[in-house]
Amino acid sequence: MPLSRRAVVQAALAALAAAPLVTALGSFEAAAAQPTTEIPDAAFFGAWNAAAGTWSTPPAFDYAANRALVPVADAARAGDYATARKALLQYMRNRPERTPPAFANFGNFTPSMVPLVLDHVWTLGRGEIYQTTLTVGPDWTAVDTDVTASVQNAAASGGVGFMLMARHKESATAEFASRHTASGAPVLTLTYPDGSVRTVAASQSCYIAAGPDAATTYGSAPSLQVHDEGTGAVSASTRKGYLWFDLAGLTAPARATLALTGRTSGSRQQVMLYQDQVSFDETKRCWNNTLQNTLSWQGDPGGFDWKQPTGGTFDREFGWGHCRFYFAGPVTDAYRESKDETIAAGLIGLMTDFVDDANGYTMGGSPAGAASFPRNLDSAWRYQNWCYAYETLRTSPSLTPDANTSLLKAMHAAGVFFSVTTSNTPNWMVSIKSSLIYIGAYFPEFAAATQWRDGAVAYLGKQLAEALYPDGGYVEASATYAMGVAQGLLGSARALAANGYPVGSISQLQGLAWFLADQTYPNGDNPAYGDSSLATWRPSLSQLAELFQDDELVYAATGGAAGTAPKHTSAVYPDTRVVVQRTGWTDTDWYLRLNADFGNHGHPDELAVQVYAHDRALLPAMGAYSYADDPKANWLRKSTESRTTVTIDGRAQNPSAEGAVENVSTPWVDLARGFTDGTPGVRHSRSVLFLHGVGWLVSDTLDPSDSARHSYQQNWHLLPDAAPTLDGAVARTHFASGTQLTVIPADPAAVTATVKDGYYSQVLYQVAPTRYLSYTLTAAGRVDLDTLLLPVPPGSDATATATLEEASAGARTVRLTATAGDLEGYFFRAPDDRVARRFGPYRFDGPLAYVDRHEGVRRLLLTGGTALRQGAQTVLAADRPLTSTLAVRLNPRRGTVEVTGPAAEAGGRALHLRAPWARSATVAGEPVHLRKTRGMVTLRALK
Repeated sequence: MPLSRRAVVQAALAALAAAPLVTALGSFEAAAAQPTTEIPDAAFFGAWNAAAGTWSTPPAFDYAANRALVPVADAARAGDYATARKALLQYMRNRPERTPPAFANFGNFTPSMVPLVLDHVWTLGRGEIYQTTLTVGPDWTAVDTDVTASVQNAAASGGVGFMLMARHKESATAEFASRHTASGAPVLTLTYPDGSVRTVAASQSCYIAAGPDAATTYGSAPSLQVHDEGTGAVSASTRKGYLWFDLAGLTAPARATLALTGRTSGSRQQVMLYQDQVSFDETKRCWNNTLQNTLSWQGDPGGFDWKQPTGGTFDREFGWGHCRFYFAGPVTDAYRESKDETIAAGLIGLMTDFVDDANGYTMGGSPAGAASFPRNLDSAWRYQNWCYAYETLRTSPSLTPDANTSLLKAMHAAGVFFSVTTSNTPNWMVSIKSSLIYIGAYFPEFAAATQWRDGAVAYLGKQLAEALYPDGGYVEASATYAMGVAQGLLGSARALAANGYPVGSISQLQGLAWFLADQTYPNGDNPAYGDSSLATWRPSLSQLAELFQDDELVYAATGGAAGTAPKHTSAVYPDTRVVVQRTGWTDTDWYLRLNADFGNHGHPDELAVQVYAHDRALLPAMGAYSYADDPKANWLRKSTESRTTVTIDGRAQNPSAEGAVENVSTPWVDLARGFTDGTPGVRHSRSVLFLHGVGWLVSDTLDPSDSARHSYQQNWHLLPDAAPTLDGAVARTHFASGTQLTVIPADPAAVTATVKDGYYSQVLYQVAPTRYLSYTLTAAGRVDLDTLLLPVPPGSDATATATLEEASAGARTVRLTATAGDLEGYFFRAPDDRVARRFGPYRFDGPLAYVDRHEGVRRLLLTGGTALRQGAQTVLAADRPLTSTLAVRLNPRRGTVEVTGPAAEAGGRALHLRAPWARSATVAGEPVHLRKTRGMVTLRALK
């Protein structure tokens, strides 16, 4: 049975009581006793010139506006700063509650990790997920651990991994039986709802060693060594153990237990168990090639040094992330719920230790001290989290007058610094100025608080305008960063409103909210393009919808559970260079994203598509994994091969090159088109014909500017549990359940089809192996590829074909059939030269046409041209060439004619259609008069 949140906190407190925190807390006191470079009391409380009757050094506080601060002011005037410190703490304890900002937690900090955080054991992000702490003695002993949540969450990735790490710095070494031992080898026991049990042996096991053995592999060792001692994050004798269990073909169990056998060279040793979602090869893994996310300063008298650690492969974010105090929120919550002063003292100690350690640093030559360390972005997140923590800590008996003064000095210094610092990166500036708003709104006692708030509000309004394209899209090519900016602005607005201050003009934030909503998967997940992690966007979108009282945004944010259905489904952002095709806003709708976007945190993924249908992402973005110089991360972040687009000559695209996208949306079909010059010398054009409820026909044109031979690799990337297979060139997924995908090349003889190994990173610092589809060829001159993507929902036996019927002189015809709706159709592309060409049984004088019969309805999609004919009969004729795209549905059973698309306009120029049975017609949704003449009907239907 899952533990309640209170039970988890209580369990964490029990572990905290058992953990040896005396050394850690003592280190805080030692650090606090050291000289610091924080601003002098006179510069903070003010220095009074009695002769002049004025402040010779202005105070940080507006004493005159707040009578409750009189005792602080009186002590400052007397130069009695010890008393001023005590009076300030007393004031803050008695101050009415104010609403701090919500805390930011981009890691995996949970109540169970409170003892670890306070003991200087720190994890970057969600790369390693703490499970529990095991205890072993001197004799080999079996240790069983419930790992149900880990296995359930990892089952779809095809495997689950674990890391073993020493809990304390000590001389003892623990060892656990590896998969190579004769007895006691690691085993996962999976119990399913029907009572059946499956045991899974570890498929990989090894340990890694720092120091002189950092390049040595221990994949065949009979035991996994675990050891840590000394000071700093890593010593030459540090050892960590790793396990991997292959779950391919297995569904998530109801319960999972990990059985280990271990012992220690000491009398008793504690070992932490983490889930580690990075698969590995035991014959190759060593310290030097292992990207690590959990480090320990436990027992180090100096605690954290708040710098980038050395001695291993660490993401560069490590030196920035832990300075942001992401853990402050969960630790504060644990204290507020338990009132355990050990927790409050520990968190206060971490905060003051940071002030003491970082105050001597500067940022770009500015003497801002801790306010700017290590970067202004990290400082912004830190002081947001400190505001959150302070609202609870201010009444703690563990908060001393000196500690309180140190924290408030740091807060004030941050306000001063944030009021003048700038950045060229939009998300940085939003974070910086949002934090300035938080400090100004939460600490109105500061004399500059009003100036900070008003200045930040004005700056953010201007910044938001500059951070958005004219179409409302965000300038950085990352889903996570786009939402981060929206959340920052939302947090600022909520903090201002909650504390009684005007929010200011934020109308453009509503446009950004819709940009995010339009891109959200039907199930509420974000599309995770660029440097991003997969996450649900529904809570944030709901808050944005509430802020703007936008009923349509409520509908989009809740998957149709509340609100009013938006008037649109598909969307195009031409300036941002993003198209989203969708059938609707509920979990089972269909969705495709096509992009040619660029900007900070973007990837070389021009004209990549993402596809979601019915219940899952079928072609997802593959994620980022890490900012470290790691082969997996570099492939994901820096290669075009890792995206669902075409790689040309093996080169990564230049996303800032010329490109464009557009989309036509109608009630039954969407047509997206785009191009990129991201690979010099070859223009890549891609169109996507979305037949609602059937699938997508993706057409690629590679047009080189020279006569040389070029290599092309068209890739289709899948989730780790997709299990793709090839039947000739036709590919199919084999998920254990849910919607499947069939990939059908129209000209299979033109390509070589293979299934290749790749990687998928659902969230930063986690990565899983995948298998993806690759269609390759080498050719000179223009190359065309047409590929049908066919989703097959559960219970469906849908099949389809895509066949290249004719290709000559730049013209190309693909015949489509599908069991869904008994569809038979033709997709035709040709030069825009007004020459009438044959495709299937039709002739057309425009550059693009799609004609089919679906459920007894004839459907037409035409771009350019004047006439579509079938044999000797005219099917459609316009009294002038179409200047854009026109969509038509002819339904003889109902007697209806429906005309939509950009070229449609009720009351416009004449359109003639062969529909002698027609009884009514609509143009762009409006009823129109129809006139019949010799089997043809005439509508006023063209722009």
